[in-house]
Amino acid sequence: MDSPVLGVEVMKGKKKANIKVKKALILASGGFSRDVKMRMAFNPALVPEFNCTNQPGSTGEIIRYAQAIGADALHLAFIQLFPFAEPESGLLDTFATYPAKGAGYGFVYINKLGKRFVDEMERRDVVAYAQIKTGVKPTYSIFNRQMMQKMAGEKELEAGVRKGRFINGDTIVELAGKLGMQADTLQDTTAKYNKYVQDGKDPEFNKKITKQMVPLTEGPFYAVAQWPAVHHTMGGLRINQSAQVIDIWGNPIPRLYAAGEVTGGIHGSNRLAGNAYPDCVVFGRIAGTNAAKEKVLA
Repeated sequence: MDSPVLGVEVMKGKKKANIKVKKALILASGGFSRDVKMRMAFNPALVPEFNCTNQPGSTGEIIRYAQAIGADALHLAFIQLFPFAEPESGLLDTFATYPAKGAGYGFVYINKLGKRFVDEMERRDVVAYAQIKTGVKPTYSIFNRQMMQKMAGEKELEAGVRKGRFINGDTIVELAGKLGMQADTLQDTTAKYNKYVQDGKDPEFNKKITKQMVPLTEGPFYAVAQWPAVHHTMGGLRINQSAQVIDIWGNPIPRLYAAGEVTGGIHGSNRLAGNAYPDCVVFGRIAGTNAAKEKVLA
């Protein structure tokens, strides 16, 4: 495609307006995880029943508009789930981040029966699909005060209980009752886990036991409900190292750049936690720098 992008058409209320591109256009509209139809077109398993943690504008139309003028796209089937979202709303609040961070401190993931179902140190995608495979929503992370003291502090515990996100019990039996589980099953699960921490090996799920991990011996104990929600779309528009959008013939589309989640090919099939920020910043800076170097269109 040899012709440059000359402008964009936008809606102002009910009226259309055209904005001329003076130097270049940078696309930074995010992904498409909020567009159920689009995500199911590439990953049919992500049915409407799955909530989404992403911002409301992640609806993918900019990807489709760019494709309409010849832009190439890749990895659109690679869609990441966040395993620990609030089960009913899909909310990714502060409390939903603790299960992810807490695995290294000894958090234990259990199903509705009170049994472990996965190595808690596994990748997000492995944990998410292990949850789904349990067949019953939600699952829980259980932990104690000692773990949170090492990771966050007392204020977060109090806030979690106050807002109803953390369920607490002085004993495992009390916690099981509040979760609607058989107390003896949850006691058996925690007893086995405590022995694994003591022995330094996990014969059930081969979880790597470290000295940082705390056993579930001292109360009070807590649980937070969790369920996977659509979180990040790794696929999007193909760009080169200059952040130029590439067309279906492998050539840069003149004066068109892109950065962030609207692009694809940066993260592969499974984005590492925290890497969305450097993706946006690095390619946003590259796109901005190169767009600024373009000569003004006549």
